[in-house]
Amino acid sequence: MSGKKDPQEVQKRMRFLEKEIRKHQKLYYIENKPVITDRQFDLLLEELQKLETKHPEFKSKNSPGESVGSDLNTTFPKYKHTIPVLSLTNSYSIEEALEWAEKVSGGMDLHVDLQWKVDGATLVLYYKDGILERAVTRGTGQIGDDVTANALTIKSIPHTLKEKATLAVRGEAYMTYEDFESFNEQWGSIYANPRNLTSGSLKQKNTEDVAARPIRWVAFDAFIKNNPLKKDSEVLREIESLGIPVFADNRVVKISQLKEVISEYENKRDASPIPVDGLVIKVDDLSIREDQGYTAHSPRWAVAYKFEPEIAETEVEEIEVFVGRTGRVTPRARLKPVKLAGTTVTYATLHNADFIKNLDVRIHSLVKVSKRGEIIPAVEEVIDQGSEQPYVFPKKCPSCSSKLVRDEDAADWMCVNALCEEKIINRLIFFCQRKQMDLSGMGEKVVRFLYENKFISSLPDIYRLDQKAEELSEKEGFGKKSVEIILRGIEKSKAREFRYVLPSLGLREIGPSTTEILISNGYSSLDSILSLAKSDDAEVKLTEMDGIGPRTAMAVIEQLTDKKITNEINELKKAGLQFESQETDAHSDLPQIFIGQSWCVTGSFENFKPRDLAMEEIKKRGGKVVSSVTSKTTHLLAGEAAGSKLEKAKKLNVAVINEQEFIKLLVE
Repeated sequence: MSGKKDPQEVQKRMRFLEKEIRKHQKLYYIENKPVITDRQFDLLLEELQKLETKHPEFKSKNSPGESVGSDLNTTFPKYKHTIPVLSLTNSYSIEEALEWAEKVSGGMDLHVDLQWKVDGATLVLYYKDGILERAVTRGTGQIGDDVTANALTIKSIPHTLKEKATLAVRGEAYMTYEDFESFNEQWGSIYANPRNLTSGSLKQKNTEDVAARPIRWVAFDAFIKNNPLKKDSEVLREIESLGIPVFADNRVVKISQLKEVISEYENKRDASPIPVDGLVIKVDDLSIREDQGYTAHSPRWAVAYKFEPEIAETEVEEIEVFVGRTGRVTPRARLKPVKLAGTTVTYATLHNADFIKNLDVRIHSLVKVSKRGEIIPAVEEVIDQGSEQPYVFPKKCPSCSSKLVRDEDAADWMCVNALCEEKIINRLIFFCQRKQMDLSGMGEKVVRFLYENKFISSLPDIYRLDQKAEELSEKEGFGKKSVEIILRGIEKSKAREFRYVLPSLGLREIGPSTTEILISNGYSSLDSILSLAKSDDAEVKLTEMDGIGPRTAMAVIEQLTDKKITNEINELKKAGLQFESQETDAHSDLPQIFIGQSWCVTGSFENFKPRDLAMEEIKKRGGKVVSSVTSKTTHLLAGEAAGSKLEKAKKLNVAVINEQEFIKLLVE
């Protein structure tokens, strides 16, 4: 039997591959909704490139096999890059990375740079005489979207350099896991992962909305005009001296050390506070780079080593949907239990209706599940769809059966019924959580029981629960001791500071960040915020505050002028909750020893459980608490198992304080 393929079949396959590649490029770069893994995409691309080499007569004029994906859209002006902004060839094993190294080295033990491969969005900065002129997305690699106005709101991007240098800097916009979780908590868990949120944020029409999002940026490559330097590592040190952020974890090693050092990075990946999906390995010598040059798709002198994601195969037993406190309806897969990353996984997120449709997940599908940068496990690939019909996303709320409404901005379906029971229950659960009002004994199961048995139906009802204490103590699973714990927790919560009370109400977009912004702008009581919301120029005043955009401003105004919400707040005020910041008066007698200092707190402590208590002590004494260690951090309070933050603090010469030293500072 001949192994020769029919030319018509080859041509048909090439057209199919082109269509698939373009589709997935659009899903990844434009819509920020990838439905296949990077490895799967690379296999499609490799197959097309091999067929084009073997059958050049069938090659399309504008083949996606010769171009990077494009993130261009019609909203922004276009800018032609003055430097090459290409993608990297991927390697998926240490052996593949070593093969690349052997090929580029020509038998020499060259030095190579190793950097984290951040799972974010490429953003190129162009400086002229030390002033930022343009910030441009990767686009097609030749032409990108000019998003300068949005980039100027990113705090880690310097507007001016320390010297009048002219250069182009390639870097990555990204978001830490902690910042991503905080943002999602405030906005009602809208986004699937940090990369999607970061990439989508760069293309927002309103710069105020971008400013409200915790985006960071770091440089990984630079092209300096009239550059006298001979090594990439020297270039990175030079731009860092100009004020451009560069990762402290970057390393230069010999190729003979590559295998060992890659393993070291892999061992640190789980402790990384940012989403990383591999390493970038680059030849350090710039003259060798110049000799090796580029292909149409990527530089020959660099390769991306992709970490192997932790993946498990299992069956989807059911596709469930549930509604959260904001009304967002979220689908998830109930799985046949499977071990993944040391835990038994029974559920995995399916993000939204579009994700299910694009991946074609069905009940009884055989799927791959991973923890690739997700807060919870996610379905990553369908191995076998099974025999069931395609899944149809419900048109009605799974709780109250009201018609769902599409939120086009977030690609989500929403329940807008204010009386939806599941929304009410989830809001009650949210209010009671430790990060919110910290109500002892009021976990999810207890809150659901109290609601379903008509002990509580609203937030104010929690503070009337003492009137039903005897009745509750007679219920199975409670008893007088359990009820006493609950009532003590409720009473204790009345002393919770205003900065915790307002975000705990679970109002849309009025989370910890917005609350802190309002307080720092002089609105330190709910009465003052309510007066602001009712004023004729409320939107103007709110959007003038750094960090509040039009969308957040409208959410504040709409909700805090809603009679039902204000009535509820008045009941909570009568119950004794703190709706005015007492910080200035309460702590005026404490020495403000931490003014001008920026503290990061990490690890576990004997005397500060949870460690939020240590953070509060810092704030009471005038200090600022940050979530990660940077060059601007002045102190790291390090407890047991401090991890990567401690290593970074030492590299940046940040003052490291242990628990006993910290206590001594407080009592002196």
